[in-house]
Amino acid sequence: MVATTKDQVREFARLLEQYEPEVRRAFYASVTDLQSQVDWPALLSALEAGDVQSAIAALHIDAAAFAEYSSVMTQVYAASGASTAAQIGLVGVRFNMSNPAAQEWIAKSVGERITGFVQEQIQSARELIGAGYAEGKGPRQIGLDLVGRVVSGGKREGGILGLDIPRAERYRKVVEAMRTSAGVADIVNEHRDGSLSLKYKVNKATEARILRAYRNGTAVPAADRAISERQYYNALLKARGDTIGRTETANAVMNARFEQWRQLAELRGLDASAVIKTWNHNGGATEHHRPTHLAVNGKSVRGLYTPFVFYDGTQMLVSHDANAGPENVISCRCSVSFRLARSVR
Repeated sequence: MVATTKDQVREFARLLEQYEPEVRRAFYASVTDLQSQVDWPALLSALEAGDVQSAIAALHIDAAAFAEYSSVMTQVYAASGASTAAQIGLVGVRFNMSNPAAQEWIAKSVGERITGFVQEQIQSARELIGAGYAEGKGPRQIGLDLVGRVVSGGKREGGILGLDIPRAERYRKVVEAMRTSAGVADIVNEHRDGSLSLKYKVNKATEARILRAYRNGTAVPAADRAISERQYYNALLKARGDTIGRTETANAVMNARFEQWRQLAELRGLDASAVIKTWNHNGGATEHHRPTHLAVNGKSVRGLYTPFVFYDGTQMLVSHDANAGPENVISCRCSVSFRLARSVR
């Protein structure tokens, strides 16, 4: 007997709770690996020579750094498919990871994601190096801006490795601004009531140091700046890790659920119209909910390949359907439950 909608919603939440920390940890491990494999002497030498390509090569950014992330994501997908098979509850129904469609999902959603990680890291590094040269910085400063400083235990902190392009750019702008009084003034907004705010969202301690420097009409002192560079990097990296944990875990869980139902139809020769899908907006109305998703909460469509249609025209086969774009996927908590329109034995 197929599990009820309520049980499927609970299982979706359980899988997220179990695997989100693992996905997040695997991402952080990949960033640590990137930082540990930087060839500092080769990087400095290339930057001194103005050889950007060799400087990028010295960072050793490649897909192998994300091997643990790939392994964990594959595990999440496999476990979620197996969980779905158990909730379907029919004899002889198992999740087949060797099915071509399942393998295609792994190649596309895990393999291509890692390729994207690598490409964005290289692009961010290239842009930072170019900006550093344009600003007249020396090789050592550009190198530190790239990969951070070595702290206790030999680990590097700061720099831009691991950050996506928007966060890397924000980090670079804030770090650069802290170095001069003019830069500090440029990122502080002074409001009519006399209150102050920053143009960029930063961690609280960094905000306090910048505002103190602004009131004093100075740059952020070097010692404070070094601390803020690490703290701000850590805050940005945590924000990115949290987003990846939420988004990619839910992506794997939901798409494995869909794939198991697709395999069931294939295995039993079911007409796709025998499957009824129901959208579940888990969490209800919150400050950050998507109104389009909430509007279809509890709504059902008949047919495995029949999309849910939102009032803005967006169509999604299931929640976390990548074809609907990041605006419908990032940090989404919605799920879709499945049932059969008729008994199948």
